[in-house]
Amino acid sequence: MQKCMYPVGLRPFLELTFAEAVAAGAPRVHVVVGHLQEQIRAYFGDDYAGMELVYAVQRQPLGTGHAVAQLAPLLRGVGPVLVWQADVFVPRELFEQLARHTAPNVLTLVEEEDASPDVLVTADDARVTRAWQGAGPFSDAGIWRLESSLLAELAARATPGGEYRMLPNLQLLLDAGRVEVGFQTISHRLHLGGSHPSPEENVVTVVGRLLQRDRKA
Repeated sequence: MQKCMYPVGLRPFLELTFAEAVAAGAPRVHVVVGHLQEQIRAYFGDDYAGMELVYAVQRQPLGTGHAVAQLAPLLRGVGPVLVWQADVFVPRELFEQLARHTAPNVLTLVEEEDASPDVLVTADDARVTRAWQGAGPFSDAGIWRLESSLLAELAARATPGGEYRMLPNLQLLLDAGRVEVGFQTISHRLHLGGSHPSPEENVVTVVGRLLQRDRKA
C-alpha cells in the first residue's frame, strides 16, 4: 500500500490533509505521484470536494527536491506555493499561517528528539540561516512555502547518495544569497513516516491523535 493511503478510521491518511486544504480555501492541489500511484489516482480522481487535483509523475524516486522540481513547469509564474510531504498531516490553521506569512519562503520547524542531524535548522529571531545540517534545536517538519520560481532549482545538485534533496539545494541558494527564508514553528507534527520510539508505535500515536481530532471536529 502507498504510505499516504494508509487508513485512518475509514479514510486514507492523505485525505485528512486534503480535507484541511479544502477548509482553508485551496482551489487546487498538485500531487506528485510515483510508486503505487494508481492507488491515489483511483481513489481521488481529479477532484476532491470541489478542489481540483492535478498530477505530476516522478518516474524515479530521486528525492524531495527532485519531486518538487516536477511541479516547476505546471506552476511557473504563479507566485508562492505551499508544499508538504504526503506522510505529514497539515491542519487548516497551519495552511492559513503559511499563506499569511510575510517571508517569500518559509520552513515549518518542530523540535523532535529523534531528528536526523541533516535536517536540523539554524534560525535567528526571524530568518533561517541554515536549512540543512544546522545547529538546532529545531528541525524541518516537511511543510514549506516556496516561491514557484525556485522549484526547478531544488533539484540542481545531488547528495553523495544520489538523491536530489530539497533542503541541501535550498541551502545552496541561501549560501549564494539568492533567497530569503522565514520560519513557522509548530509544537509537534503528525508524521506517518516517523520512527520514534519505533515505526509501529509512531503509527499508533499518529492514528490515535488524528481520530481524536476528527471526533472533536
